[in-house]
Amino acid sequence: MRNERRQGQRRTTRLRPGKLLGARDGFLCDCAVVERSPRGARIRAFAPVDRVLPEVLTLYDEVETRRWTARIVWARGAEMGLAIEADGQTVSDAERHKIAGLFYAV
Repeated sequence: MRNERRQGQRRTTRLRPGKLLGARDGFLCDCAVVERSPRGARIRAFAPVDRVLPEVLTLYDEVETRRWTARIVWARGAEMGLAIEADGQTVSDAERHKIAGLFYAV
């Protein structure tokens, strides 16, 4: 049996589309949110994952149109575990269009 360290119950999200954002909501890469709990998430990042991502970033959920400040706590290939630092924030239509830019989720 594995030692469970999560503080909250996780839930599968059916590969919900998302984006990883850097400073000033700059696009880093598309991702799929595999599981999420109130204080963490497991995501699958899409190319380019070979470059160094910042330790602290923003996870944007395209379905809920919400974003969370998160910290990378582990990474195995394209999968990463994120610790969510603060409560989620709803994204306005103007911000959503800015985040989408020329990119789209898979």
